[in-house]
Amino acid sequence: MVDSANSSSKSKSLLSSFVIVSLAVFSGYAAFDLEAASALTRLLRDWVIVYFDWFLILTSGSILLFMLALLFHPKAGEVLGEHNEPPEFSRWSWFAMLFSAGLGPGLLYWGAAEPISHLNENPLLTFLELNAGTEQAVVPAIVVTVFHWGLHGWAMYALAALAIAYSTYHHNQPLAFSTALTPLLGKARINGRTGSLIDCIALYGTVFGVATSIGLSVSIMNAAIEPFTGLDFDLYNQIIIVALVCVLGIVSAISGVAKGIRRISEINIWLSLLLLLTFLAVGPTVPILVTLLSTLMEYFLAVLPMGFWIAGLPEQQAWQGAWTVFYWGWWFAWTPFVALFVARISRGRTIREFITGVLLVPTLVIVLWMSVFGGTAIHQELATSGVISSAVNQDYSLGLIASIDDLGLDQINSLLFMIVAFLLFTWLVTSLDSATLVICNMLNVSQSTIMKIIWGLVLGAVSCTLMLVGGIEALQAASVIIGLPMALIMLLVMGSVARLVLAKEP
Repeated sequence: MVDSANSSSKSKSLLSSFVIVSLAVFSGYAAFDLEAASALTRLLRDWVIVYFDWFLILTSGSILLFMLALLFHPKAGEVLGEHNEPPEFSRWSWFAMLFSAGLGPGLLYWGAAEPISHLNENPLLTFLELNAGTEQAVVPAIVVTVFHWGLHGWAMYALAALAIAYSTYHHNQPLAFSTALTPLLGKARINGRTGSLIDCIALYGTVFGVATSIGLSVSIMNAAIEPFTGLDFDLYNQIIIVALVCVLGIVSAISGVAKGIRRISEINIWLSLLLLLTFLAVGPTVPILVTLLSTLMEYFLAVLPMGFWIAGLPEQQAWQGAWTVFYWGWWFAWTPFVALFVARISRGRTIREFITGVLLVPTLVIVLWMSVFGGTAIHQELATSGVISSAVNQDYSLGLIASIDDLGLDQINSLLFMIVAFLLFTWLVTSLDSATLVICNMLNVSQSTIMKIIWGLVLGAVSCTLMLVGGIEALQAASVIIGLPMALIMLLVMGSVARLVLAKEP
């Protein structure tokens, strides 16, 4: 047993060193030749989209169906942990941490920009024969946005987190991503090279997934603070923001999950609610509420057919590759990080409560969020003949900023910008904090302060590298590329959960 533990520890140390060195080589190569690095990432991204878009789409759809079926299975009443064990965190704190780790920055970045982008082009407009860029296109634009942020992505998180939590809390397995496949592959393989390979891919997924989120979010944060700080909207200032996020993220990781992430997450929930209510009260309230109800109904009617739709025409393939395939790759890339974090904070929940909390509740929040922010932006767009879309075409991160400007609240605009900046900054801190803790848990170095510092710096360095290589295009490419092997692993995780939970003797 001692030899096995020593061997496992040595394997984890080698894995950590390999990933850190490879990421350093990648960053060095990108810094040495930005054009070549950018061309390589585009080439790999296009290869995945052209040849494996169908695989990502069918895999994500299958995972959603599996999790919905599991929600109604008799064994869903079992507790993740000891029988009748109470949850470690209150339901409010649990949901706040779910929201911050799995959603936060992206909702502010895309909340106004994505619905505006879909107003003139999305497959629902073609299927329903609706006029693009008109009132008819409002609900379809928001439905497509919710589709990219809703059930499919959270089903990936729920599947992997359930497999990890069940193996960890019922069978005393380590809190690592490879643990999810123990029932399918056996302890010998998971503790050997196969497990190391799985954890290696999971590490890359975590690093590039979080780096993508950080890179996308610092641009809107820069735009939000520009009016009251005078900081120019440029790459140099955005890299400074990343550095500040790294410092505070590392400090929060060292302080521990209960004291760090929980407190920041709860503050963010209240501020997010304040921002949302402000938009709802000041914006076109009645049209937004009508849009909300229509979006809710249309999304749940369309989610399964849309989830298995594979584009056939060239223009549809281009749209699906730029949006849906990117999102599924991003969700798959994020899965190891979010799943390990969710498993860590979910002890004491029943499987049914777990799936409901991770899968359904965030989706309802997303419907509300996108209807309010996206609906406001679209109504502003239609009323002003292109003000919001002009900002979005310049940079996606400017969509929300333009929408706030157009609310006509000159007296409190600065306050709203400050709230947006604070939310983004703290959400990024909790994301980096959570990712650092997850990586250290995966490598069995959760008590090592120096490793938390090293991995926090690695996450920041990769974020800056991707921003330098090609901005949003490079960030999206990284997610799509790492999402492919993660999708294959998630198919195996689905088989593992079926064997672990569904085939378990009563």
